Amino acid sequence: MTSKKNFLIFGLFITMSGILNAQNQYGTWTSAGVEKKAGNWNFGAETELRTIHYVRLISRWSLGMNAEYKIAKPLRVGVGYELMNVLDQKYLNYQFRNRFNADISGKQKLGNFSFSLRERIQLTKKNNSKRIDEDGYNDTYKIDPAWVWRNKLDADYNIPKCRFTPGISVETYYSLNDPGGNKLDKLRYILYTDYKINKYNKIKIFGVINSDKGIDEADYFGKYNLGLSFSHEIK
Repeated sequence: MTSKKNFLIFGLFITMSGILNAQNQYGTWTSAGVEKKAGNWNFGAETELRTIHYVRLISRWSLGMNAEYKIAKPLRVGVGYELMNVLDQKYLNYQFRNRFNADISGKQKLGNFSFSLRERIQLTKKNNSKRIDEDGYNDTYKIDPAWVWRNKLDADYNIPKCRFTPGISVETYYSLNDPGGNKLDKLRYILYTDYKINKYNKIKIFGVINSDKGIDEADYFGKYNLGLSFSHEIK
C-alpha cells in the first residue's frame, strides 16, 4: 500500500514538474494602435506587450510604424519599422532589436466571406552585446541579421447586422539566410473575432498557436497565447 502511495506521489510530482516547466509555452499578447487614412495612403502606429508564464514575465515590448499605399482596389503595398525590447531566455536579459519589413497584400470578397493574402519580406537586426558566455566571449546568434519571408492567409465571415466578425489566419515563416540551409521555420495559426465598437474604434480577441520555437531560442514567445488588441482610426 505504501509503495502504491509513493508511486502516486512520484507520478503527481513528475506531472506537476512538467506543467511548471511548460508554463513558458503560455502567454498573452496585448496591443493598441492608431491609423490615419489620407487618399490612397494609410499610416499606422502600434505598441505591443507580450508575456510568457501566463502574465508573470514580459517577453517582448515593441513600438512600430507602418505606411500602406493602395495600388488598386484589392491591392496594397507597404513598409514598416519596429523597435523591440526582447527577453533573451538563455541569458535572462533584455535586448533591443530593429525590424524592417516590406509587403504586398490583396483582398477578395466572396459573399459574406472575405479572403486576404499578405506576402512580407522581414529583416531583423539583433543585439548580442549582452550574450556573454562562461569564457567571457559574445555568444552570437546563429543568424544576424535574419531575413524571413512571411506568407499570411486570412479568412473572415461578415455576419449581417452583427458587430462581431470572426475569422482564422495561417502564417508561414521561411528563413532566407540560414547558413544550415533555408527552410520553413515556423507555422502560426490564429483564431479571432473583431468587434466594432463604433465607426472609428474596434477590438480584436484572438488565440495563437505557434508550431515551433524558431531558429533562435531567444525568439520563443510561447506556443499558446491569448490576445487582445485595440485600434482607433483618426478622423
